[in-house]
Amino acid sequence: MLFDARFDAYRELGLPPNASMEEIRRAYRMLARRYHPDHAPEGKQREYEEKMKRVNAAYALLRNSQRRAQYDQWRQNGAATARGFATTARSAAHSFGFNDPYAQMRAGYQQRLHRVQVNTRQLPVWAQLLSGLFAGLGLVMGFLMGLPFGIVGCIPGALVGLVGGMLVGLFAVYLLLVGLPVGLLALAGYWALGMHGLLLGALIGAPLGWLWLQKALIKSR
Repeated sequence: MLFDARFDAYRELGLPPNASMEEIRRAYRMLARRYHPDHAPEGKQREYEEKMKRVNAAYALLRNSQRRAQYDQWRQNGAATARGFATTARSAAHSFGFNDPYAQMRAGYQQRLHRVQVNTRQLPVWAQLLSGLFAGLGLVMGFLMGLPFGIVGCIPGALVGLVGGMLVGLFAVYLLLVGLPVGLLALAGYWALGMHGLLLGALIGAPLGWLWLQKALIKSR
């Protein structure tokens, strides 16, 4: 199969044809950071994804010395006489694609985050705020814990902290839903009847809190 005459691997990486392997790696890393879709401004997500695919295809072509030699020979001889390479730049873009080593992990945490958000969306406003507070704290803690490892650690750390914080916040909401009626009725019973009233109020508040929790769970589904 022929190379794609419309695709110039060196131009995609912004390098001359005599660039060293170290220069190719350095240019690829710089462009991968610059055009990562996570860094795309609003409305330019597709543009960044397409640019990233071309950069990945160029790097996949030039990183291998044998492939690069065949490609250089093709560029010198012209597209009409080149037959030595079995994979076009477009197929390299398709197979190598947008290869992010943390994509699967982020996707998994994003799915968990979506499920937690669905569970909290129908809760009362105060419960959503409490869950959001824990989520924010988890996000900051995860980011700070990943900071020593650079951007490679910050992004996964922030995602883990965000999901963990939302789960802790959701648990705190459920605990509060059960504990609030127990505490209020126990306090009212203590004021009215002393210690006996406290126990009686707690016993009455426990099933009420459980019913309140069940109602909240049903609404959040």
